[in-house]
Amino acid sequence: MKFLRTLAAAPLFTVGLWAADSVGHGLTTPESMFPQLETILSQAVAQSPTMVARAVDQEIAANDRIVARAGLLPSVGGYYRYWWAEDKRSDHPNQDRVAADKQFYDLSLTQPVFHWGERKNNDQIGAIRLALAGQNYRDAYRILADTIRSSYLRLISDKLRLTRTEYGNTVLQDVLKRSEDRLAKKEISDAEMFTIRTNAERSQISTERTRLEFEYAKQSFARLTGLPELKDEEIPDDIPAVQDQSAAVQAALAGFLSQDEPQAVVATANRSLLEIEKKNLAIAKTRLLPKLSFQAGINQDEQTYGVTLASRYSVNSLYYGVLVNWTIFDGFAAGAAQRNAYARVRQLERDYHKITEQLASTAQYQAKMSGFYLRYAQINDGLVSSSEGNLANKRDDFKRGVSSEDEVASAQLNVYDTRLQAFASRVDYYNQVVDFLGTIAEDPVLKNIPAK
Repeated sequence: MKFLRTLAAAPLFTVGLWAADSVGHGLTTPESMFPQLETILSQAVAQSPTMVARAVDQEIAANDRIVARAGLLPSVGGYYRYWWAEDKRSDHPNQDRVAADKQFYDLSLTQPVFHWGERKNNDQIGAIRLALAGQNYRDAYRILADTIRSSYLRLISDKLRLTRTEYGNTVLQDVLKRSEDRLAKKEISDAEMFTIRTNAERSQISTERTRLEFEYAKQSFARLTGLPELKDEEIPDDIPAVQDQSAAVQAALAGFLSQDEPQAVVATANRSLLEIEKKNLAIAKTRLLPKLSFQAGINQDEQTYGVTLASRYSVNSLYYGVLVNWTIFDGFAAGAAQRNAYARVRQLERDYHKITEQLASTAQYQAKMSGFYLRYAQINDGLVSSSEGNLANKRDDFKRGVSSEDEVASAQLNVYDTRLQAFASRVDYYNQVVDFLGTIAEDPVLKNIPAK
């Protein structure tokens, strides 16, 4: 990433110093325009089925962390046996069996003392995996938030599309009614009337279908967020026009490219896995080394040194000392484990190099694409202004009797069409901006994740 950073970031340093978070960049995201969406995103952390499932992954990782840490703590165990027996001594074959009851027990505490860092490395692996689960949880929420944002903006577009369809259907149904009157007066032919009726029927079908699709989109959004279905009046009527944020985008890009270690999730996850494999390698190197632990306990046994069984007595011992475990040969498993760990380390190092280069390239691409979407949006905004001006002129002409009602309706439909096109370009732009923020790990939506 170093040569890419030098090549790509050099012309950007004049933009200004890079801030630590996206709020400092001043980039506008959908939730900053719609307070309702901000509320939905914050509630989705706990309500969305996706995040509920991801929370289970975190709980599993937390429990695995406890298991990993247990290797550093003392272990306590033991056994107890009590039974009735009939004993017969082989050195006194003529002696009858003697009934007896016996008690044996052992209670011990073992504390690892020196295991060549194996237990400590296992504990650190558990901590890294827990942190990695937290990163995955945050990234899953960021991806969910992107989907929620995009779906919310599409709902606004779908609402306008439904409005346009219903308006167009009203116009055609009115044309149908007037044409029926004209047909009765023999002012138009049956062939012309057939076309008008067909267009009206198609418009009615399209209206019903658009309404059905809109209702389904609202239901899908509710399932996605885990929240109640939005009502029509709760969905905004407009997506604000795009403002030029090129300077802020370039500042964010320059800051990202100047990082020695990118903080993007895919990069941090790779670094975590690489650290885990390095510790697995260190553990593999200790497999054939002696391990030292401290042990203390109490036990009881029964034995006899006399001629008769009646001389049996119990021995109760308190003991403490060191315990050494040493695997001298394990069938070459230790060597294979080390070679595998070496291979995985080299593989992850290569992957990390590719990831950092790809991240730099992706961030630059997304920054440039946001500029293209901005220009598209500005063109479409101009078309909206033009169509609205034309509609105003047609209405004035209609009041003066110069334009017909059909011309006004056509101008109104054109306004709806240009607004839909403008909405689409605005949605594309904001989707590109949030994707860029996700790539550079600066998405402000992550503030909704509670700190632990």
